Amino acid sequence: MLKLKYNTPILLLILVLSISYLSFFNYESQKKLLLTQMKSDAGDIVNSITAAMIRFQDIKSTMNLQTLVNNVSFGLEIFEFRYLEPDGIIRNSMFKEEIGNIYTAKSFKQTMQGEKNLKEFFFETRDYVDVMAIYYPIYRNKSLIGMIDLAVDVSEYKKIEGSQENFALLRRQVDIMNLLQAIEGSIANSLEIFEKTDVDRFLHAYVHSAENIVQISLIDVNNTIRISSHPEMIGKKLNMRELPPPELVNIEDRLIYRTVVKSGLLDKSKDTQLMLLIDASPYAQNEQQLLQTALVTSAIALFFALVIARAIYYSALERSRSEKERLEQLVKERTHEIEVLSKTDALTGLWNRGYLEEMLEMEFKRAKRYGHDISIMIIDLDFFKRINDTYGHMAGDEVLRHISKRISDCVRETDFVGRYGGEEILVILPQTSLDAAQNIAEGIRVTIAQQPVIFESYTIEVTTSIGMSHLRQEHTDYLTVFAEADKALYFAKEQGRNRVVVFDPTIDVG
Repeated sequence: MLKLKYNTPILLLILVLSISYLSFFNYESQKKLLLTQMKSDAGDIVNSITAAMIRFQDIKSTMNLQTLVNNVSFGLEIFEFRYLEPDGIIRNSMFKEEIGNIYTAKSFKQTMQGEKNLKEFFFETRDYVDVMAIYYPIYRNKSLIGMIDLAVDVSEYKKIEGSQENFALLRRQVDIMNLLQAIEGSIANSLEIFEKTDVDRFLHAYVHSAENIVQISLIDVNNTIRISSHPEMIGKKLNMRELPPPELVNIEDRLIYRTVVKSGLLDKSKDTQLMLLIDASPYAQNEQQLLQTALVTSAIALFFALVIARAIYYSALERSRSEKERLEQLVKERTHEIEVLSKTDALTGLWNRGYLEEMLEMEFKRAKRYGHDISIMIIDLDFFKRINDTYGHMAGDEVLRHISKRISDCVRETDFVGRYGGEEILVILPQTSLDAAQNIAEGIRVTIAQQPVIFESYTIEVTTSIGMSHLRQEHTDYLTVFAEADKALYFAKEQGRNRVVVFDPTIDVG
C-alpha cells in the first residue's frame, strides 16, 4: 500500500507525459497529413486546369474554320481548303495529317514571290484533278496574318483559254468570294476574342466556380503574368528567379497555399510557369483545432484525444475529396461538350470526317485482332449538284439533313454514320457479315428512293448509289477497305446509279 501510494504520482506523471506526448505526436502527424493532402489536391487541380486548357486551345485552333466551311459552303465542291501562316505553315486544313507542315505548292511560292496575284482565281491540276484555286489574304491592322488556300473541283467544266468568261465558273467565283469573306470575318473575330478574352474568362469562371481556389495565373519566361483569372494581375512582374517550392504564405492577412509548376501552355518550347493559389484558411483552422484538441486531451485522456483528432482529420479529408471530385466533374463535363462539338458535322448532326476515320481505323484493328466481320458502305446522293442548281442550296442542305436522318434510322446504335464530304455519307458496320450489310444497304436505298423530300412547295425525288466493301484476310489496313468501297461506288454510278454494288476485284471502273 505504501509503495503504491508513493509510486502513484510517478505513474500519474508518466501517464500525463505519455498522454501529452501521444496527443502532440498525433497533432503533428495529422498536420502533416493535412498539408500532404493539400499538396496532392493542388497537384490534381493543376493537372485538371492544364488538361482543360490544352483541350480548349486545341479545339479553338482547329475547329472554327472547318466548321464554318461546312456551314457556309454554298454547296461548293471544295477540293482543298487550308489556312496558312504568312511563312507557309499550315494551321488549319481539311487534311488533318498536314497541319503544322510547311506548304510547298509551286503556285503558293509563285504567289509569295509576286509572280501570281493574291485574290485572283487561277486554274491548275492538283492530284490529277482540274481545279479553280485562289490565295486569299487575311489582314489585321493592315498586317498580313494569314492566307486561305481554297480550290474547287472544276473537272466537270470544259476548261479552255479564257474560261473565266464561262457563266457557271463566274457564278462559282462569286460563291467562293462570299465564302472567303465570311471566313475572313470569322478569323478576325475569333482572334480578337481568343487573344483578349477567352482564356482569361475561362480561368475566371473556373476560379469563381471553386470555393477554395484563389487565383490561377500563367507566367512567361520574363516572370510577367500573361494570363490570369484576375485581370488586374495581367502584366505584373514577379520576383521569382527560380521556381519556389510549394509553400504557405500570408497575402493580405490571408493564409494562402502557393504552388508554381512548369507549364507549356503559353509556349511549349520555353519554361513558362503556372501559379496556383489556394485558400489555406481551412487548413489553418483545422491545425488550430488539432492543437486545442491535443491540449485538452492531455488533461483528460488519450482515448478522447485520438477520437477527436481522427474525426477532425477525416472531416477535413472528406471536404477536400468532395471539392476535388466536384472540380474534376465540372472540367470533365465542359471538356466533353467541346469534344462532341469537334466530332460532329454541323449541317447533318452526323459524325464528321475526322472522327469517322478514327473509328474506321479502330474498328478495323479490332476486327483483325479478334477475327470479327466489318463492312463499310459509302453512300452518294445521285445528281446532287442538279438538286442544288434546280432548287437552290438551301434545298440541297434540307435534302442532306433528311437523307442523313433516314440513314441513321436504318442502322443500329452500334454502327457509325457520318458525313465524309459533300454529299457522301460513310457507314461503318462493326461485326456485320457481308450478307447482313447488303440487306441494310438495300433497305437504305429503297427507303430513300420511295420517300421524296418535301422542301417548301417542291417535291424532290432523291436516289442514292451505294458502294460496299467487306474485311478480307488479305487486307492490311483500313484504307484499302475504304478504297474498295469507293471503287464500288463509282461502278454503281457507271451502271446507272440508284443501286448497291459490292466490291469485286474484277470491277473495271472506267
